[in-house]
Amino acid sequence: MTFSRHARNRMRHLRVTAEDVEAIVAQPERSDVDDSGKVRHYGIAGNGRRIRIVLASENPDHVVSVHERRR
Repeated sequence: MTFSRHARNRMRHLRVTAEDVEAIVAQPERSDVDDSGKVRHYGIAGNGRRIRIVLASENPDHVVSVHERRR
């Protein structure tokens, strides 16, 4: 799995590890697709943060962004 610079910066800011992201992508709580075709996976990181992971539409092994999500 590869990460954009934006995704790495967001992960560092949220204190989310690559292992957290990989685990959520492997077994998400739920997934959907945005209007531009990017797959989004939702789950809980090891630090308890609820996050959304956005994958590139042309390469599902490339993480373009990681966001904290509120309930």
